[in-house]
Amino acid sequence: MLKNVLIYSVTIVYTISIGVLSLAHLTKVPELNTGFDDKIAHFVLYAGLCLFLFMSFHLLKSKSSLLLASLISIVYGSIIEVLQGIVSIHRTTEVFDLVANCLGVFVMALIINTKKEVIVKKL
Repeated sequence: MLKNVLIYSVTIVYTISIGVLSLAHLTKVPELNTGFDDKIAHFVLYAGLCLFLFMSFHLLKSKSSLLLASLISIVYGSIIEVLQGIVSIHRTTEVFDLVANCLGVFVMALIINTKKEVIVKKL
């Protein structure tokens, strides 16, 4: 029971954090100096979102937990990306950010689908 509450809580905090970080004006951000730091961050953040949502939906006994997690991650990323262009004066809507979000979700969905038994067993 405590593990379930922890997973749900982390999922909610993680999801809200992505929204806040995506809409806030960030002045100092760690850099990898790859030229694609922003896209790598999008990829990793949305892969993580897909994983946390999958775990939460699986604990809720959803039969389509991976599909739900993937769809919600993509829709959430799309909404945030559009809001960046509308709400934030420091951010803009970028198609390649959305592509990086979707790639992160798809890669994580493939990993989850491949290793589902291992992941589910540890929950």
